[in-house]
Amino acid sequence: MKFKQVSFSIFTLVTLLTYGVLTSAHAQEKPEVVFETSKGSFTLELYPDKAPETVVNFLKYVDDGFYDGTIFHRVIKDFVVQGGGFESGLKPKETRAPIKSESSNRLKNLRGTISMARRNHPDTANSQFYINLSHNSDLDYKNKYMPGYTVFGKISKGMDVVDKISAVETTQVERRGDVPVEDVRLISAKSVVGKTVAKKDKENTKFEPVSFVEGEHYVVLDRPVPTRDSSKVEVVEMFSYGCPHCYEFETSIKAWSKQQPGDVDFWVFPAVWNKSMELYAGAFYAARELKVAEKIHQPLFAAIVIEQKSIRNESDLAEFFAKHGVDKKAFTEALNSTVVKTSVKHAEERVRLYKPVGVPEIIVNGKYRVDRMRAGGLTEMLAVTEYLVNKERDTLKK
Repeated sequence: MKFKQVSFSIFTLVTLLTYGVLTSAHAQEKPEVVFETSKGSFTLELYPDKAPETVVNFLKYVDDGFYDGTIFHRVIKDFVVQGGGFESGLKPKETRAPIKSESSNRLKNLRGTISMARRNHPDTANSQFYINLSHNSDLDYKNKYMPGYTVFGKISKGMDVVDKISAVETTQVERRGDVPVEDVRLISAKSVVGKTVAKKDKENTKFEPVSFVEGEHYVVLDRPVPTRDSSKVEVVEMFSYGCPHCYEFETSIKAWSKQQPGDVDFWVFPAVWNKSMELYAGAFYAARELKVAEKIHQPLFAAIVIEQKSIRNESDLAEFFAKHGVDKKAFTEALNSTVVKTSVKHAEERVRLYKPVGVPEIIVNGKYRVDRMRAGGLTEMLAVTEYLVNKERDTLKK
């Protein structure tokens, strides 16, 4: 059976309206779902007051019998038990359109809670869910750059059954790991009327500011480096054309920079600590000197990282620039000009001052260095940067 996105949108609207009437008529009763598995049964208590769209989506899958006959395809002891997407043999089931994340409800991924699984983007959850086997704080919502996963209920009865599932032997099946050696089947999923929802405490909706720890999430530079404009908070990104993570980070950091107010001075420079990086830095500054950066920057990035083209010397670069409408002679003259060579030298000196461990990295106001490993990922780098910008902004106001 195929589910069309438009039909899901209509269903969601109708169901939400219907559900609103039902919850009003029944004093906001919490729905429950009973899972009968090959290891025993357990009961879920859902939170329609905290994650309304997620609960509606989940109950629709339950009522349609979608989960009946599926398997728990991912089991990691002391982490999660995941299911809701595959039949035996890892045969995927066709789902409806994905739903928007409701992880900002701030419910935590505590042991025994159920949450929606998703892909990288927060708004990609559909049918798959996971049950937390411990407090997985890394999966909690922290801010818009670290959105976490939507918690929408908990195990109210039968956690011992979930623990039995968590203890099964697992293996690698093609590219998918942590697959139970023997199928753990979800025989049936049935919804029942649950207990009354307590009124939401308005004080619980207050969002606490995110805080990061010096030395754990970011590094304080040994010596502050002067910024271009002391009246603004400077944010500098170090990158290199030969860096896949830099290419991946490009869209996010650009989007972030465009959202910043006028008191943030954002700029980019190419890191230099070896010959190939020196060559790429020359290309970066030559493109700027020739005023062709807009049409060269992204294609050069893609050529080196995605297409894996061999661009190893001045001649290769000249050919590349020529293919994008730049005269070879003009490029060669720009690359070897005093202006470009001086810019490359300054980039090299700046690297020595910042002391990065890799690229991409971000320097905030000449004081703090944010790297991918400490922050916990590329998206998390932006969250740490945002925190430090606010910290420095408060300092400038004093």
